[in-house]
Amino acid sequence: MPDTSIRISHSQLQKIQKITAKGKYKLHEGVLESYIEDSENPDNSVVIFNFSEEVYFNSIQFSITENDKKYSPHFFRFEISKDGIVWEPIIQEVDFRKNAKSNNIWTFSLVSANYIKFISKLNLSSEEKKYKISFSNLKIMISGAVKLTASSENDRLWVKENLIDGRKDYGWSSKEKDSPGEESFTLDLGSVNKINELRLLTRNSTETNFPEHFSLFYSEDDLSWFQLMEEPKFFSEPGMWYRWRFLPVNFRFLKFVSYEELRHNKKQYVSQVVEIELYAAPDFIDLSKKEKAEPLPYASILRSGLVRFATEGEAKSGVAVQASDPRLRDATIEFKGIVELASDGEEKPGVVVQGNDKRLKPATDEFRGLVRFAKNGETRTGTAVQGDDDRLKPATTSDYGIVKLAEDGETRSGVVVQGNDNRLKKATKKNYGLVVLADHEESSPEKVVTSDDPRIKNANTEKTGILRFASNGEDSSFAAVQGNDNRLKKATTESYGIVELASDGEAKPEKVVQGNDRRLKLATTNEPGIVLLSEHGSTTSNKVVIADDPRLCDKREPVPHTHEYSMIGHDFNSHSGLIKLNGKESNQQKSIVSPSINQGVIFGKNESEQGSGIVGVGGEEGVLGFSPHYGVSGYSNGKENSAGVLGVSHFSHGAIFISQREYALFANGNGLKSKDIQGSGKAILAEGDSLFKGLVQIQTKNGNDCIARYFPIVKGDVIAEGDLLVTSSEEGRLSKSKTAYSTRVIGVAIQSESLVLGEKIENSMAVGMFGVVRLNVDASDGEIVPGDILVSSISPGHAVKADLNKTKIGMIVGKSLGYCKKGKSTIQAMVSIG
Repeated sequence: MPDTSIRISHSQLQKIQKITAKGKYKLHEGVLESYIEDSENPDNSVVIFNFSEEVYFNSIQFSITENDKKYSPHFFRFEISKDGIVWEPIIQEVDFRKNAKSNNIWTFSLVSANYIKFISKLNLSSEEKKYKISFSNLKIMISGAVKLTASSENDRLWVKENLIDGRKDYGWSSKEKDSPGEESFTLDLGSVNKINELRLLTRNSTETNFPEHFSLFYSEDDLSWFQLMEEPKFFSEPGMWYRWRFLPVNFRFLKFVSYEELRHNKKQYVSQVVEIELYAAPDFIDLSKKEKAEPLPYASILRSGLVRFATEGEAKSGVAVQASDPRLRDATIEFKGIVELASDGEEKPGVVVQGNDKRLKPATDEFRGLVRFAKNGETRTGTAVQGDDDRLKPATTSDYGIVKLAEDGETRSGVVVQGNDNRLKKATKKNYGLVVLADHEESSPEKVVTSDDPRIKNANTEKTGILRFASNGEDSSFAAVQGNDNRLKKATTESYGIVELASDGEAKPEKVVQGNDRRLKLATTNEPGIVLLSEHGSTTSNKVVIADDPRLCDKREPVPHTHEYSMIGHDFNSHSGLIKLNGKESNQQKSIVSPSINQGVIFGKNESEQGSGIVGVGGEEGVLGFSPHYGVSGYSNGKENSAGVLGVSHFSHGAIFISQREYALFANGNGLKSKDIQGSGKAILAEGDSLFKGLVQIQTKNGNDCIARYFPIVKGDVIAEGDLLVTSSEEGRLSKSKTAYSTRVIGVAIQSESLVLGEKIENSMAVGMFGVVRLNVDASDGEIVPGDILVSSISPGHAVKADLNKTKIGMIVGKSLGYCKKGKSTIQAMVSIG
């Protein structure tokens, strides 16, 4: 361990004690506030900063003087020295002004010195004919941590910036949660330093909330991370500093990861650290001060040195393969080395093709190499077209290339229209392009109306556009009623709307009876409704016989007879021959009830529980129905294993549906208003194999156009819509993702879906696995825009923008279709796990 360790986690100014230079300067509280030097000759400007004792630093910064930008340093370097005699360069800049900023900062590994020298070329002034240099606010610093990030923060008092503020009352705290999880914070030191000591301060309270299980990881580039140490069972005391010392390790980034573990009787989980300090050894170390390192223990297959050696063929992680391992010997076609070589032409999996394999020889149109070339014009599968094939030559109107070109105006199939074809020119009112344009108000077929045609202008009550608006109350033909027309206002008993309402009991023509009119109430034998009911056996006029009147069940057997068919109602059981009827019955079938006797011209009722009401047998159609609305209707009020219409076939289809304009089959789960029938919301149940020939389109209105499956969820895991889900340690169950760049991602929790695979099981959640879904995202790893690739994050259930240098197979969740500039949000995303 070095004798000297310097705290570099906290920013510190190293005060300049004395300056040796030719120019004019202002030194205040250890900062060179300004420096100007001019000369008649193109000399070097040299400024030496003296310190009373050895100082340690890893950052130098200075500013460009606003009024003297053209005299700012252009070619310069910084040097350090212990004795002021021997100098060592640490920073050199060439052509600096081209990319210079107002404030310029250099960071580097920690060094020590008693003297620091700034040497620069003077700049020629064209106006003053002098050589000059000018800069300001030069500081020698320990930079400290330049950036801190954290997985979460609890409130405005416990934030990540408190970790390096030097105060002991508040520090960093993770967000309080109901369940345990991982929390972390990361420090960026701005440069790679030789770190050899870490210190952490606990909260000065009975409950310190200091992590009992934590790990530290380090990195030089924020890409490759290595574990520095782990404390699996660490018990802390209030307000106590703890330190860990180790051999110097080069790193720039340090990540502290806390693992909150499940405990009985604990309702809230939180991790808190008040202060962190990092100490480093300077790069320049006097050899006389270096301690002699302990010899490293030798390694074997039984004990570890720097590593532990693997036995022959051992594939365990964390062991080093020995040079004598048979897996490192030369490979042959009989024995494996690192690989096993394939014999000539061998296609067995797991073997490597050799360079002299016949499959790698040059290919011809007779013998295969990697491919076999096709002969000129040959269309056989498995062959590659050659570059001199006639099919690849330029196409003309007389000879094929890849295609054959069409003559000007030619409409023959199999030829390609050329770019100079007259049909592709701009269309006019006289000549065709792709179309021919119509004159204003011209109504000729096959002509296209132009956008300046008067018929497309805005319509009013006087002039026609696409239509003409009607004036208020106007009933002319070919005039469109406007939204403010009086006829569209609400109707009352005193004024018209679309109609005029009748008063209660009013019988005036051209007035509409209201729903609360007494004439619409239920009729009895004493009080009229629409009608007045008749007493049993009563023959009073203007009264309606009720269904249970004895006169309606006085059955008389028909007498056999013959006559010309007429409108006389009677039983035809005594007849044989054809029945042809004309009649009028206007009773409309509504709701799912048994039809009445006056529902149609023919009524057949089978009183038996078995059999049919009407049977039709024919050579082509057994029963034929025709109507402008519904050709055949079927109603049933049965429950299980019943249907409104049953179609059964012995050899062919049970039902065939055809439409000349719309879809052949419309399964309406919403019901039919015109028939007063409500639907269940369910449209199609297909039990058995299904075959679709043609386009299948699924439309939803919920924004989740995806393929999904129901999965059981780990008990105690609270899942919300949009959460990213991963496999868990419980077989078949999913849990909320909590790890960055996880390869265990399955899909996204959703509330509605387009296509579901499998059946819904108890205590399960629909999981979108492919398609467009609503996804919870976190912009902590960068602003998310449409097209960004997404991966899982340490924020539970959320996805973040992926760093493509870190992604592996199985990590990618999908692509963003929305924006998330900062914080957390829910956006649309295309899920495609891969």
